[in-house]
Amino acid sequence: MAVGNGKRALIMEVAMELFSRRPYHKVQMDEIARRAQVAKGTLYYHFKSKESLYASLLQGGLDQMIARLKERFSEEDPIRNLNLFITEMVTFFHENRSFFMVLQQEEGNLFSKKLDNCYKKICTVRELLVTLLGKAEEQGLLTEGFNSDLVADIIMGMIKAPVLKGQAEPEEHGQTIINILNHGIKGKGGLNG
Repeated sequence: MAVGNGKRALIMEVAMELFSRRPYHKVQMDEIARRAQVAKGTLYYHFKSKESLYASLLQGGLDQMIARLKERFSEEDPIRNLNLFITEMVTFFHENRSFFMVLQQEEGNLFSKKLDNCYKKICTVRELLVTLLGKAEEQGLLTEGFNSDLVADIIMGMIKAPVLKGQAEPEEHGQTIINILNHGIKGKGGLNG
């Protein structure tokens, strides 16, 4: 994940890697400074606390993800937008696996760490997907009457699980989800005859 230039960027890169491998409370600022090969004063010049550094990592990654999603959509084609959402999320998470791992560790705890701005950004991503599903249903392009909140959570699970397990290449991963949504998985005689 591109985070900028200079020492601040290096600190963020090192911190992201460490936070992706260990829980927040097990990563020390001393270790971040040592691995980034910067003085502790330099670290604290850029980030007043570990929480500030952590919040910067999450907010920066979420901002990149949201911007990437929004710049790809066209107003007129909700199915194309759904496919782009899936492709972009899969690609972003694969390309930024350290960020993804940090986000997964913290997604359920963001309110407790005073990172409610990050929580709101996660909700923005989910709401974007719910909105895309709603527009497609309104245009008669999807089955009527499905629970778009539930479908959004299912799609997000399909996006996240293979990244978490390190399975599949991004293109195969995204295309598999799109194929399942467009065509299902049932073959002759499968799933309820």
